Parts: sequence; C-alpha cells; structure tokens
Amino acid sequence: MSNERKTKMELLKRKSRRNNLVKELNFMNLTEEPLLDIEDNDLFCKNVFLSLNTWKNKIQLQGDNYKERIQKSIQLLNETIDNIEVTPKQGRLLFFRENEIEAVLVNVNEVFSHLNKIIELTKFSVGYGDFILVAEDFNFGLCIERTEYFYELSVWGLSS
Repeated sequence: MSNERKTKMELLKRKSRRNNLVKELNFMNLTEEPLLDIEDNDLFCKNVFLSLNTWKNKIQLQGDNYKERIQKSIQLLNETIDNIEVTPKQGRLLFFRENEIEAVLVNVNEVFSHLNKIIELTKFSVGYGDFILVAEDFNFGLCIERTEYFYELSVWGLSS
C-alpha cells in the first residue's frame, strides 16, 4: 500500500474514532463542533503539556498503589470542585486513546455534574489517562497527572 493511501486510511480511522468519542458523550450538550481540526488538536494538546511542565504549584498525591492514588485524586478533585465559587463556562477536556489525545470542548458545569462518568470515559478511573480540563486560552486548569510514584494536582484560574 502506498504511503499516501496509508496516510489517508489512518486519517479516516482517526475521524471515525473521534466521531465515536463524540457519540460516547451523548449525555452532555456539546457544541456543534466540539473537536478541533486534527492538527490544531495535536498542537493544543502539546501546548497543554508544555504548560503543565512549567507549573510549579502542584500538589503531590501519594498512595501505596495506583488504585489508592486514583481514589485520593478523585476525592481531592471533588473537594476542589465543591470549593469553586465561579465556574467557567467552557473548557477543553482531554480524552486519552490508544494512539492520540482528543481535546473536546465541553461545558464545565456538565463535566462537574457528570464527573464519575467523565472519569470513566477519560480512562482516569483505571489509571490509563490523566484528568485534564483547561480553558482554550489556558486561563484556568484543573489537572491530575500521573507520574511513576505519585499523582500531581494542578489548579489555576479557578476561584476557590
């Protein structure tokens, strides 16, 4: 198979995976175009991780194993959400898949009200993906990143 054909095939497969992700989020009111162009999406995700790498005020969440770290993270995530005074309208929630990360435009209140379901869909509940919700302009963020020995919580731009 030629490289051009292979590239086109991979692009079609990714579009299909993206459409399936949007269908999985049918319990939320998504905007008409919740996904960025593929290239813009990849650049946005890259910028998210670059930004997170510069963030200094991270809270480390320790635990004996990843399941304990997940539980502590979810508990702290719920406490953080409960203390937010003014909830931003929209943000991008990152979904980790086998080959890519998709940044979906979501209503932040809906993420908070469906948090348990979101934690499952992002695969954070099974230790596969991070929980990352950020503004498109990076004015706010609520992120839990996995590291080898602990998880790290980063929060900025949210009144609490």
